Amino acid sequence: MGAGKTTVGQRLARRLGWPFVDLDEEIAAAFAHPIPTIFERWGEPAFRAMESRLLHQALALPRRVVALGGGAVLAEENRAALLSRSRWVQLDVPAAELLRRLGPADPSRPLWNAEELLRRLSARAPHYAQAPERIDADGPPGDVVERLLAGVVEPPVSERSPPELLRRVPVAVPGVEYEVLIGRGLIDQLGELVRDIGRGPIALLSDWNVSALHGDRAQAALEESGREVLRVTLPAGEQHKAMAPVLEATDRLLSRGWQRGAPVVALGGGVLGDMAGLVAALTLRGVPFVQVPTTLLAMVDSSVGGKVGVNHRAGKNLLGAFHQPHLVVADLDLLDTLPDRELRAGLGEAAKTALLGDLELLRRLEEEPAGVLARDPEALADVVERCVRFKAAVVAEDAFEADRRRILNLGHTLGHALERGLGYGVLLHGEAVAVGTVAAAELSVVHAAAPAGLPDRVRRLLTGLGLPIAAPSPPERVLLRALSGDKKLHGGVLPWVLLNDVGRPTVCALPLAQAGSWVACCTDRGVITAAGE
Repeated sequence: MGAGKTTVGQRLARRLGWPFVDLDEEIAAAFAHPIPTIFERWGEPAFRAMESRLLHQALALPRRVVALGGGAVLAEENRAALLSRSRWVQLDVPAAELLRRLGPADPSRPLWNAEELLRRLSARAPHYAQAPERIDADGPPGDVVERLLAGVVEPPVSERSPPELLRRVPVAVPGVEYEVLIGRGLIDQLGELVRDIGRGPIALLSDWNVSALHGDRAQAALEESGREVLRVTLPAGEQHKAMAPVLEATDRLLSRGWQRGAPVVALGGGVLGDMAGLVAALTLRGVPFVQVPTTLLAMVDSSVGGKVGVNHRAGKNLLGAFHQPHLVVADLDLLDTLPDRELRAGLGEAAKTALLGDLELLRRLEEEPAGVLARDPEALADVVERCVRFKAAVVAEDAFEADRRRILNLGHTLGHALERGLGYGVLLHGEAVAVGTVAAAELSVVHAAAPAGLPDRVRRLLTGLGLPIAAPSPPERVLLRALSGDKKLHGGVLPWVLLNDVGRPTVCALPLAQAGSWVACCTDRGVITAAGE
Protein backbone atom coordinates (compact mmCIF):
# COMPACT_ATOMS: atom_id res chain seq x y z
CA MET A 1 0.00 0.00 0.00
CA GLY A 2 1.46 3.32 -1.09
CA ALA A 3 4.37 1.77 -3.01
CA GLY A 4 3.09 3.22 -6.30
CA LYS A 5 2.14 -0.08 -7.93
CA THR A 6 -0.70 1.38 -9.99
CA THR A 7 1.09 4.53 -11.17
CA VAL A 8 4.30 2.70 -11.99
CA GLY A 9 2.41 -0.23 -13.53
CA GLN A 10 0.40 2.01 -15.85
CA ARG A 11 3.51 3.83 -17.05
CA LEU A 12 5.42 0.59 -17.54
CA ALA A 13 2.53 -0.90 -19.53
CA ARG A 14 2.44 2.13 -21.82
CA ARG A 15 6.18 1.88 -22.45
CA LEU A 16 5.93 -1.82 -23.29
CA GLY A 17 2.68 -1.54 -25.26
CA TRP A 18 1.07 -4.15 -23.01
CA PRO A 19 -2.35 -4.14 -21.28
CA PHE A 20 -2.42 -3.09 -17.62
CA VAL A 21 -4.42 -4.91 -14.94
CA ASP A 22 -5.06 -3.39 -11.50
CA LEU A 23 -6.10 -6.33 -9.33
CA ASP A 24 -7.90 -4.16 -6.76
CA GLU A 25 -9.99 -2.58 -9.51
CA GLU A 26 -10.85 -6.01 -10.87
CA ILE A 27 -12.00 -7.11 -7.41
CA ALA A 28 -14.16 -4.00 -6.99
CA ALA A 29 -15.75 -4.69 -10.38
CA ALA A 30 -16.38 -8.33 -9.47
CA PHE A 31 -18.33 -7.24 -6.38
CA ALA A 32 -19.77 -4.10 -8.04
CA HIS A 33 -18.88 -2.25 -4.84
CA PRO A 34 -15.86 -0.28 -3.59
CA ILE A 35 -13.31 -2.15 -1.50
CA PRO A 36 -14.35 -0.70 1.90
CA THR A 37 -17.90 -1.92 1.26
CA ILE A 38 -16.60 -5.36 0.28
CA PHE A 39 -14.73 -5.68 3.60
CA GLU A 40 -17.72 -4.40 5.56
CA ARG A 41 -20.40 -6.46 3.83
CA TRP A 42 -18.67 -9.68 2.76
CA GLY A 43 -15.56 -9.67 4.95
CA GLU A 44 -11.85 -10.10 4.24
CA PRO A 45 -12.06 -13.86 3.52
CA ALA A 46 -14.45 -13.26 0.61
CA PHE A 47 -12.17 -10.47 -0.63
CA ARG A 48 -9.09 -12.74 -0.49
CA ALA A 49 -10.90 -15.61 -2.24
CA MET A 50 -11.89 -13.33 -5.11
CA GLU A 51 -8.39 -11.84 -5.17
CA SER A 52 -6.86 -15.30 -5.71
CA ARG A 53 -9.40 -16.20 -8.37
CA LEU A 54 -8.80 -13.01 -10.37
CA LEU A 55 -5.02 -13.13 -9.93
CA HIS A 56 -4.94 -16.53 -11.64
CA GLN A 57 -7.09 -15.11 -14.43
CA ALA A 58 -4.77 -12.12 -14.79
CA LEU A 59 -1.79 -14.45 -15.19
CA ALA A 60 -3.50 -16.50 -17.90
CA LEU A 61 -2.18 -14.34 -20.75
CA PRO A 62 1.42 -13.29 -21.44
CA ARG A 63 2.64 -9.74 -22.07
CA ARG A 64 0.65 -7.90 -19.41
CA VAL A 65 1.54 -5.72 -16.44
CA VAL A 66 -0.38 -6.61 -13.28
CA ALA A 67 -0.44 -4.47 -10.14
CA LEU A 68 -1.19 -6.65 -7.11
CA GLY A 69 -2.90 -5.68 -3.91
CA GLY A 70 -0.52 -5.67 -0.96
CA GLY A 71 -2.00 -8.86 0.49
CA ALA A 72 -2.15 -10.87 -2.73
CA VAL A 73 1.07 -12.72 -1.86
CA LEU A 74 -0.23 -14.03 1.48
CA ALA A 75 -1.70 -17.18 -0.07
CA GLU A 76 0.83 -19.87 -0.93
CA GLU A 77 -1.02 -20.76 -4.16
CA ASN A 78 -0.74 -17.13 -5.27
CA ARG A 79 2.99 -17.02 -4.63
CA ALA A 80 3.45 -20.29 -6.51
CA ALA A 81 1.53 -18.89 -9.48
CA LEU A 82 3.58 -15.69 -9.47
CA LEU A 83 6.84 -17.62 -9.38
CA SER A 84 5.90 -19.99 -12.18
CA ARG A 85 3.88 -17.77 -14.49
CA SER A 86 5.26 -14.24 -14.20
CA ARG A 87 8.24 -12.04 -13.49
CA TRP A 88 7.40 -11.10 -9.92
CA VAL A 89 8.96 -7.77 -9.00
CA GLN A 90 8.80 -6.28 -5.51
CA LEU A 91 8.74 -2.47 -5.27
CA ASP A 92 10.74 -1.57 -2.16
CA VAL A 93 9.86 1.66 -0.38
CA PRO A 94 11.04 2.56 3.17
CA ALA A 95 8.29 2.50 5.78
CA ALA A 96 8.79 6.18 6.59
CA GLU A 97 8.23 7.10 2.95
CA LEU A 98 5.10 4.94 2.79
CA LEU A 99 3.68 6.73 5.82
CA ARG A 100 4.47 10.09 4.22
CA ARG A 101 2.80 9.11 0.95
CA LEU A 102 -0.32 7.71 2.59
CA GLY A 103 -0.88 10.65 4.91
CA PRO A 104 -3.78 10.63 7.38
CA ALA A 105 -6.03 7.59 7.78
CA ASP A 106 -8.11 7.11 4.65
CA PRO A 107 -11.55 5.41 4.86
CA SER A 108 -11.15 4.23 1.25
CA ARG A 109 -8.30 1.98 2.44
CA PRO A 110 -9.90 -0.39 4.97
CA LEU A 111 -6.60 -1.69 6.36
CA TRP A 112 -4.84 1.66 6.65
CA ASN A 113 -3.50 3.30 9.75
CA ALA A 114 0.14 3.84 10.68
CA GLU A 115 0.32 1.17 13.39
CA GLU A 116 -1.47 -1.40 11.25
CA LEU A 117 0.74 -0.63 8.24
CA LEU A 118 3.95 -1.24 10.17
CA ARG A 119 2.56 -4.43 11.67
CA ARG A 120 1.53 -5.79 8.29
CA LEU A 121 4.84 -4.83 6.70
CA SER A 122 6.66 -6.84 9.33
CA ALA A 123 4.32 -9.83 9.05
CA ARG A 124 4.44 -9.88 5.26
CA ALA A 125 8.17 -9.30 4.87
CA PRO A 126 8.98 -13.04 4.49
CA HIS A 127 6.43 -13.30 1.68
CA TYR A 128 7.65 -10.15 -0.08
CA ALA A 129 11.20 -11.47 0.19
CA GLN A 130 10.30 -14.38 -2.12
CA ALA A 131 10.03 -12.03 -5.10
CA PRO A 132 12.90 -12.97 -7.45
CA GLU A 133 13.41 -9.32 -8.42
CA ARG A 134 13.36 -6.24 -6.22
CA ILE A 135 13.39 -2.63 -7.38
CA ASP A 136 14.11 0.48 -5.33
CA ALA A 137 10.84 2.44 -5.72
CA ASP A 138 11.82 5.35 -3.46
CA GLY A 139 11.67 8.10 -6.05
CA PRO A 140 9.63 9.56 -8.92
CA PRO A 141 7.53 7.02 -10.84
CA GLY A 142 9.41 7.74 -14.06
CA ASP A 143 12.72 6.78 -12.46
CA VAL A 144 11.19 3.58 -11.08
CA VAL A 145 9.93 2.66 -14.55
CA GLU A 146 13.42 3.14 -16.00
CA ARG A 147 14.85 0.83 -13.34
CA LEU A 148 12.20 -1.75 -14.21
CA LEU A 149 12.87 -1.52 -17.93
CA ALA A 150 16.54 -2.23 -17.33
CA GLY A 151 15.52 -5.68 -16.06
CA VAL A 152 12.39 -6.42 -18.12
CA VAL A 153 12.61 -8.51 -21.26
CA GLU A 154 11.51 -6.70 -24.40
CA PRO A 155 8.15 -8.01 -25.64
CA PRO A 156 8.68 -10.85 -28.11
CA VAL A 157 7.35 -10.63 -31.64
CA SER A 158 3.78 -11.90 -31.68
CA GLU A 159 3.35 -15.08 -33.68
CA ARG A 160 -0.01 -15.88 -35.24
CA SER A 161 -1.25 -19.42 -35.30
CA PRO A 162 -2.66 -20.72 -38.61
CA PRO A 163 -6.43 -20.46 -38.97
CA GLU A 164 -8.26 -23.33 -37.33
CA LEU A 165 -11.99 -24.03 -37.43
CA LEU A 166 -12.97 -25.66 -34.11
CA ARG A 167 -16.78 -25.68 -34.26
CA ARG A 168 -19.53 -25.08 -36.83
CA VAL A 169 -23.08 -24.40 -35.57
CA PRO A 170 -26.06 -24.06 -37.94
CA VAL A 171 -28.82 -21.56 -37.15
CA ALA A 172 -32.12 -22.27 -38.93
CA VAL A 173 -34.67 -19.47 -38.66
CA PRO A 174 -37.80 -19.74 -40.84
CA GLY A 175 -36.78 -18.41 -44.24
CA VAL A 176 -33.15 -17.82 -43.18
CA GLU A 177 -30.28 -20.19 -42.55
CA TYR A 178 -26.73 -19.31 -41.59
CA GLU A 179 -23.75 -20.67 -39.70
CA VAL A 180 -21.74 -19.66 -36.67
CA LEU A 181 -18.08 -20.51 -37.21
CA ILE A 182 -15.96 -20.84 -34.05
CA GLY A 183 -12.20 -21.09 -34.30
CA ARG A 184 -8.83 -19.38 -34.14
CA GLY A 185 -7.27 -17.05 -36.69
CA LEU A 186 -10.54 -16.90 -38.67
CA ILE A 187 -10.28 -13.13 -39.08
CA ASP A 188 -7.51 -13.72 -41.62
CA GLN A 189 -9.96 -15.73 -43.73
CA LEU A 190 -12.71 -13.10 -43.81
CA GLY A 191 -12.22 -12.37 -47.50
CA GLU A 192 -12.75 -16.01 -48.41
CA LEU A 193 -15.65 -16.42 -45.97
CA VAL A 194 -17.64 -13.45 -47.29
CA ARG A 195 -16.73 -13.94 -50.97
CA ASP A 196 -20.16 -15.30 -51.86
CA ILE A 197 -22.20 -13.05 -49.56
CA GLY A 198 -23.87 -10.35 -51.61
CA ARG A 199 -22.00 -8.45 -54.26
CA GLY A 200 -20.22 -5.16 -54.73
CA PRO A 201 -18.28 -3.30 -52.03
CA ILE A 202 -18.13 -4.28 -48.36
CA ALA A 203 -18.74 -1.90 -45.44
CA LEU A 204 -16.52 -2.73 -42.45
CA LEU A 205 -18.08 -1.17 -39.35
CA SER A 206 -16.16 -1.12 -36.07
CA ASP A 207 -15.76 1.15 -33.05
CA TRP A 208 -12.84 3.34 -32.13
CA ASN A 209 -11.44 0.75 -29.69
CA VAL A 210 -11.70 -2.38 -31.81
CA SER A 211 -10.77 -0.61 -35.04
CA ALA A 212 -7.38 0.32 -33.59
CA LEU A 213 -6.77 -3.27 -32.47
CA HIS A 214 -8.11 -5.36 -35.34
CA GLY A 215 -9.42 -3.03 -38.06
CA ASP A 216 -6.38 -3.10 -40.35
CA ARG A 217 -6.15 -6.88 -40.16
CA ALA A 218 -9.84 -7.32 -40.97
CA GLN A 219 -9.70 -4.82 -43.82
CA ALA A 220 -6.67 -6.51 -45.36
CA ALA A 221 -8.40 -9.89 -45.20
CA LEU A 222 -11.59 -8.54 -46.78
CA GLU A 223 -9.65 -6.85 -49.58
CA GLU A 224 -8.21 -10.24 -50.51
CA SER A 225 -11.68 -11.05 -51.85
CA GLY A 226 -11.03 -8.49 -54.59
CA ARG A 227 -13.85 -6.24 -53.40
CA GLU A 228 -13.63 -2.62 -52.31
CA VAL A 229 -13.84 -2.04 -48.54
CA LEU A 230 -15.48 1.05 -47.02
CA ARG A 231 -14.36 1.40 -43.41
CA VAL A 232 -16.65 3.21 -40.96
CA THR A 233 -15.77 3.81 -37.30
CA LEU A 234 -18.53 4.27 -34.72
CA PRO A 235 -18.23 5.48 -31.11
CA ALA A 236 -17.62 2.85 -28.44
CA GLY A 237 -19.61 2.18 -25.29
CA GLU A 238 -23.21 1.64 -24.20
CA GLN A 239 -23.60 5.38 -23.58
CA HIS A 240 -23.17 5.96 -27.34
CA LYS A 241 -25.60 3.24 -28.44
CA ALA A 242 -28.08 5.62 -30.06
CA MET A 243 -29.63 6.52 -33.42
CA ALA A 244 -27.26 9.37 -34.26
CA PRO A 245 -24.19 7.16 -34.99
CA VAL A 246 -26.39 4.71 -36.87
CA LEU A 247 -27.78 7.44 -39.12
CA GLU A 248 -24.31 8.86 -39.71
CA ALA A 249 -23.14 5.40 -40.83
CA THR A 250 -26.11 4.95 -43.17
CA ASP A 251 -25.34 8.39 -44.64
CA ARG A 252 -21.80 7.20 -45.39
CA LEU A 253 -23.11 4.15 -47.22
CA LEU A 254 -25.82 5.95 -49.16
CA SER A 255 -23.48 8.76 -50.18
CA ARG A 256 -21.30 6.09 -51.79
CA GLY A 257 -24.26 4.86 -53.84
CA TRP A 258 -24.74 1.70 -51.80
CA GLN A 259 -26.70 -1.10 -53.44
CA ARG A 260 -28.90 -3.74 -51.88
CA GLY A 261 -26.46 -6.61 -52.40
CA ALA A 262 -23.47 -4.86 -50.77
CA PRO A 263 -22.90 -6.37 -47.28
CA VAL A 264 -22.11 -4.84 -43.91
CA VAL A 265 -19.47 -6.56 -41.74
CA ALA A 266 -19.68 -5.78 -38.01
CA LEU A 267 -16.36 -6.08 -36.17
CA GLY A 268 -16.84 -5.48 -32.46
CA GLY A 269 -18.71 -6.33 -29.30
CA GLY A 270 -22.41 -6.40 -28.56
CA VAL A 271 -22.98 -2.66 -28.77
CA LEU A 272 -21.20 -2.33 -32.11
CA GLY A 273 -22.91 -5.45 -33.46
CA ASP A 274 -26.33 -4.09 -32.54
CA MET A 275 -25.63 -0.71 -34.14
CA ALA A 276 -24.04 -2.17 -37.28
CA GLY A 277 -26.92 -4.63 -37.59
CA LEU A 278 -29.39 -1.75 -37.45
CA VAL A 279 -27.40 0.05 -40.15
CA ALA A 280 -27.71 -3.07 -42.32
CA ALA A 281 -31.45 -3.38 -41.55
CA LEU A 282 -32.22 0.26 -42.38
CA THR A 283 -30.08 0.74 -45.46
CA LEU A 284 -32.22 0.13 -48.55
CA ARG A 285 -34.63 -1.80 -46.28
CA GLY A 286 -32.03 -4.44 -45.63
CA VAL A 287 -28.58 -5.42 -46.92
CA PRO A 288 -26.58 -8.58 -46.11
CA PHE A 289 -24.93 -8.59 -42.72
CA VAL A 290 -21.96 -10.49 -41.20
CA GLN A 291 -21.15 -10.53 -37.49
CA VAL A 292 -17.50 -10.78 -36.37
CA PRO A 293 -17.86 -10.57 -32.56
CA THR A 294 -14.78 -9.53 -30.58
CA THR A 295 -16.14 -10.06 -27.05
CA LEU A 296 -17.24 -13.23 -25.31
CA LEU A 297 -20.62 -11.68 -24.56
CA ALA A 298 -21.24 -11.03 -28.26
CA MET A 299 -20.04 -14.52 -29.20
CA VAL A 300 -22.33 -16.34 -26.76
CA ASP A 301 -25.38 -14.12 -27.18
CA SER A 302 -25.87 -10.90 -29.11
CA SER A 303 -24.28 -11.86 -32.44
CA VAL A 304 -26.83 -14.67 -32.91
CA GLY A 305 -30.58 -14.27 -33.34
CA GLY A 306 -30.96 -11.12 -35.39
CA LYS A 307 -32.08 -8.64 -32.72
CA VAL A 308 -30.44 -5.32 -33.59
CA GLY A 309 -31.13 -1.91 -32.12
CA VAL A 310 -30.15 1.06 -30.02
CA ASN A 311 -31.17 2.72 -26.79
CA HIS A 312 -33.61 5.61 -26.40
CA ARG A 313 -33.86 8.07 -23.54
CA ALA A 314 -37.05 6.21 -22.51
CA GLY A 315 -35.30 2.86 -22.17
CA LYS A 316 -32.79 0.28 -23.40
CA ASN A 317 -33.00 -1.18 -26.92
CA LEU A 318 -36.33 0.51 -27.66
CA LEU A 319 -35.43 1.28 -31.30
CA GLY A 320 -34.52 -1.65 -33.50
CA ALA A 321 -35.43 -4.44 -35.85
CA PHE A 322 -35.09 -8.17 -36.47
CA HIS A 323 -32.40 -8.64 -39.11
CA GLN A 324 -30.64 -12.00 -39.19
CA PRO A 325 -26.95 -12.13 -40.14
CA HIS A 326 -25.78 -14.15 -43.12
CA LEU A 327 -22.78 -15.46 -41.18
CA VAL A 328 -21.22 -15.21 -37.71
CA VAL A 329 -17.43 -15.59 -37.40
CA ALA A 330 -16.31 -16.09 -33.78
CA ASP A 331 -12.50 -15.89 -33.76
CA LEU A 332 -11.37 -16.85 -30.26
CA ASP A 333 -7.95 -15.24 -30.86
CA LEU A 334 -9.67 -11.84 -30.76
CA LEU A 335 -10.45 -12.45 -27.08
CA ASP A 336 -6.73 -12.17 -26.26
CA THR A 337 -7.08 -8.38 -26.26
CA LEU A 338 -10.30 -8.44 -24.23
CA PRO A 339 -9.92 -7.06 -20.67
CA ASP A 340 -10.50 -9.62 -17.91
CA ARG A 341 -13.56 -7.77 -16.63
CA GLU A 342 -15.23 -7.92 -20.04
CA LEU A 343 -14.44 -11.61 -20.40
CA ARG A 344 -16.18 -12.26 -17.08
CA ALA A 345 -19.12 -10.11 -18.20
CA GLY A 346 -19.58 -12.47 -21.14
CA LEU A 347 -19.84 -15.34 -18.69
CA GLY A 348 -22.87 -13.61 -17.18
CA GLU A 349 -24.78 -14.44 -20.37
CA ALA A 350 -23.27 -17.95 -20.46
CA ALA A 351 -24.46 -18.56 -16.89
CA LYS A 352 -27.92 -17.40 -17.94
CA THR A 353 -27.96 -19.99 -20.73
CA ALA A 354 -26.80 -22.72 -18.35
CA LEU A 355 -29.54 -21.94 -15.83
CA LEU A 356 -32.19 -21.85 -18.55
CA GLY A 357 -31.52 -25.33 -19.82
CA ASP A 358 -27.97 -26.47 -20.60
CA LEU A 359 -27.32 -28.43 -17.43
CA GLU A 360 -23.99 -29.81 -18.66
CA LEU A 361 -22.79 -26.25 -19.23
CA LEU A 362 -24.06 -25.42 -15.74
CA ARG A 363 -22.04 -28.28 -14.29
CA ARG A 364 -18.89 -27.15 -16.06
CA LEU A 365 -19.27 -23.52 -15.01
CA GLU A 366 -19.93 -24.57 -11.43
CA GLU A 367 -17.20 -27.21 -11.15
CA GLU A 368 -14.59 -26.32 -13.79
CA PRO A 369 -14.55 -22.52 -14.33
CA ALA A 370 -10.75 -22.25 -14.36
CA GLY A 371 -10.34 -23.24 -18.01
CA VAL A 372 -12.60 -20.59 -19.47
CA LEU A 373 -11.32 -17.91 -17.06
CA ALA A 374 -7.78 -18.78 -18.19
CA ARG A 375 -8.95 -18.47 -21.83
CA ASP A 376 -8.20 -22.06 -22.75
CA PRO A 377 -9.26 -22.27 -26.44
CA GLU A 378 -11.07 -25.58 -26.07
CA ALA A 379 -12.93 -24.42 -22.97
CA LEU A 380 -13.92 -21.16 -24.67
CA ALA A 381 -14.98 -22.96 -27.86
CA ASP A 382 -17.13 -25.31 -25.82
CA VAL A 383 -18.88 -22.48 -23.94
CA VAL A 384 -19.51 -20.51 -27.13
CA GLU A 385 -20.80 -23.57 -29.00
CA ARG A 386 -23.17 -24.60 -26.21
CA CYS A 387 -24.59 -21.10 -25.82
CA VAL A 388 -25.04 -20.68 -29.58
CA ARG A 389 -26.72 -24.09 -29.97
CA PHE A 390 -29.13 -23.33 -27.14
CA LYS A 391 -30.02 -19.90 -28.47
CA ALA A 392 -30.26 -21.16 -32.07
CA ALA A 393 -32.83 -23.75 -31.00
CA VAL A 394 -34.90 -21.13 -29.18
CA VAL A 395 -34.70 -18.60 -32.04
CA ALA A 396 -35.64 -21.25 -34.62
CA GLU A 397 -38.82 -21.87 -32.63
CA ASP A 398 -39.63 -18.19 -32.03
CA ALA A 399 -37.66 -15.78 -34.22
CA PHE A 400 -39.63 -12.66 -33.28
CA GLU A 401 -39.89 -13.10 -29.49
CA ALA A 402 -43.60 -13.79 -29.48
CA ASP A 403 -43.42 -16.70 -27.05
CA ARG A 404 -40.54 -19.02 -26.10
CA ARG A 405 -37.74 -16.60 -26.99
CA ARG A 406 -38.80 -14.49 -24.03
CA ILE A 407 -37.00 -16.90 -21.70
CA LEU A 408 -33.68 -15.52 -23.00
CA ASN A 409 -34.45 -12.40 -20.96
CA LEU A 410 -33.63 -14.15 -17.67
CA GLY A 411 -31.85 -11.57 -15.52
CA HIS A 412 -32.50 -8.76 -17.96
CA THR A 413 -35.51 -7.06 -16.34
CA LEU A 414 -33.68 -5.75 -13.30
CA GLY A 415 -30.37 -5.84 -15.20
CA HIS A 416 -31.53 -3.35 -17.83
CA ALA A 417 -33.11 -1.16 -15.15
CA LEU A 418 -29.84 -1.06 -13.19
CA GLU A 419 -27.85 -0.23 -16.33
CA ARG A 420 -30.10 2.70 -17.09
CA GLY A 421 -30.68 3.81 -13.50
CA LEU A 422 -27.00 3.81 -12.51
CA GLY A 423 -25.90 5.28 -15.84
CA TYR A 424 -24.61 3.25 -18.77
CA GLY A 425 -21.07 2.05 -18.16
CA VAL A 426 -21.22 1.76 -14.35
CA LEU A 427 -22.09 -1.91 -14.76
CA LEU A 428 -21.18 -3.84 -17.89
CA HIS A 429 -24.16 -5.54 -19.49
CA GLY A 430 -23.12 -9.03 -18.37
CA GLU A 431 -22.53 -7.78 -14.82
CA ALA A 432 -26.00 -6.25 -14.71
CA VAL A 433 -27.49 -9.49 -16.06
CA ALA A 434 -25.67 -11.40 -13.29
CA VAL A 435 -27.20 -9.20 -10.59
CA GLY A 436 -30.57 -9.42 -12.33
CA THR A 437 -30.31 -13.21 -12.39
CA VAL A 438 -29.82 -13.29 -8.61
CA ALA A 439 -32.90 -11.08 -8.29
CA ALA A 440 -34.86 -13.41 -10.57
CA ALA A 441 -33.77 -16.39 -8.44
CA GLU A 442 -34.98 -14.66 -5.27
CA LEU A 443 -38.30 -13.74 -6.89
CA SER A 444 -38.57 -17.31 -8.21
CA VAL A 445 -38.80 -18.59 -4.65
CA VAL A 446 -41.62 -16.12 -3.96
CA HIS A 447 -43.57 -16.32 -7.23
CA ALA A 448 -42.55 -19.58 -8.96
CA ALA A 449 -42.29 -22.10 -6.10
CA ALA A 450 -38.56 -22.55 -6.76
CA PRO A 451 -36.48 -24.45 -4.19
CA ALA A 452 -35.34 -22.28 -1.30
CA GLY A 453 -31.71 -23.07 -2.07
CA LEU A 454 -31.85 -21.80 -5.68
CA PRO A 455 -30.71 -18.21 -4.96
CA ASP A 456 -27.65 -19.39 -3.04
CA ARG A 457 -26.75 -21.80 -5.85
CA VAL A 458 -26.98 -18.96 -8.37
CA ARG A 459 -24.81 -16.79 -6.13
CA ARG A 460 -22.15 -19.50 -5.86
CA LEU A 461 -22.15 -19.99 -9.64
CA LEU A 462 -21.70 -16.29 -10.38
CA THR A 463 -19.16 -15.67 -7.63
CA GLY A 464 -17.08 -18.56 -8.96
CA LEU A 465 -17.00 -16.79 -12.33
CA GLY A 466 -15.88 -13.51 -10.78
CA LEU A 467 -19.22 -11.80 -11.34
CA PRO A 468 -21.14 -9.51 -9.00
CA ILE A 469 -24.15 -10.85 -7.13
CA ALA A 470 -25.26 -7.47 -5.80
CA ALA A 471 -25.06 -3.87 -6.94
CA PRO A 472 -25.71 -0.39 -5.62
CA SER A 473 -29.26 0.71 -6.30
CA PRO A 474 -30.18 4.04 -7.85
CA PRO A 475 -32.83 5.98 -5.90
CA GLU A 476 -36.03 3.94 -5.90
CA ARG A 477 -37.93 6.43 -8.06
CA VAL A 478 -35.18 6.23 -10.71
CA LEU A 479 -35.20 2.44 -10.65
CA LEU A 480 -38.99 2.31 -10.94
CA ARG A 481 -38.89 4.75 -13.86
CA ALA A 482 -36.35 2.51 -15.57
CA LEU A 483 -38.56 -0.56 -15.01
CA SER A 484 -41.54 1.32 -16.47
CA GLY A 485 -39.48 1.92 -19.64
CA ASP A 486 -38.95 -1.81 -20.24
CA LYS A 487 -39.94 -2.67 -23.83
CA LYS A 488 -41.70 -5.83 -22.63
CA LEU A 489 -44.22 -3.85 -20.56
CA HIS A 490 -47.78 -4.36 -21.83
CA GLY A 491 -51.02 -3.24 -20.26
CA GLY A 492 -49.33 -2.34 -16.99
CA VAL A 493 -47.90 -5.86 -16.69
CA LEU A 494 -44.20 -6.68 -16.91
CA PRO A 495 -43.21 -10.28 -17.71
CA TRP A 496 -40.37 -11.60 -15.54
CA VAL A 497 -38.45 -14.69 -16.55
CA LEU A 498 -38.23 -16.83 -13.41
CA LEU A 499 -37.14 -20.39 -12.68
CA ASN A 500 -39.23 -23.19 -11.22
CA ASP A 501 -35.77 -24.74 -10.84
CA VAL A 502 -32.57 -24.89 -12.91
CA GLY A 503 -33.48 -25.85 -16.47
CA ARG A 504 -37.15 -25.02 -15.91
CA PRO A 505 -37.80 -21.39 -16.90
CA THR A 506 -41.22 -19.81 -16.69
CA VAL A 507 -42.59 -16.38 -17.53
CA CYS A 508 -44.47 -14.74 -14.68
CA ALA A 509 -46.57 -11.64 -15.39
CA LEU A 510 -46.32 -9.20 -12.51
CA PRO A 511 -48.23 -5.90 -12.44
CA LEU A 512 -45.95 -2.88 -12.58
CA ALA A 513 -47.90 -1.52 -9.62
CA GLN A 514 -46.07 -4.16 -7.54
CA ALA A 515 -42.66 -2.88 -8.64
CA GLY A 516 -42.06 -1.29 -5.27
CA SER A 517 -42.43 -4.68 -3.61
CA TRP A 518 -39.96 -6.23 -6.11
CA VAL A 519 -37.42 -3.57 -5.27
CA ALA A 520 -38.03 -4.11 -1.55
CA CYS A 521 -37.67 -7.88 -2.01
CA CYS A 522 -34.34 -7.47 -3.83
CA THR A 523 -33.08 -4.95 -1.28
CA ASP A 524 -34.05 -7.15 1.69
CA ARG A 525 -32.16 -10.06 0.18
CA GLY A 526 -29.05 -8.03 -0.49
CA VAL A 527 -29.29 -8.11 -4.31
CA ILE A 528 -29.28 -4.36 -4.51
CA THR A 529 -28.35 -1.95 -1.76
CA ALA A 530 -30.28 1.22 -1.16
CA ALA A 531 -28.58 4.47 -2.12
CA GLY A 532 -29.39 8.04 -1.14
CA GLU A 533 -30.81 10.64 -3.45
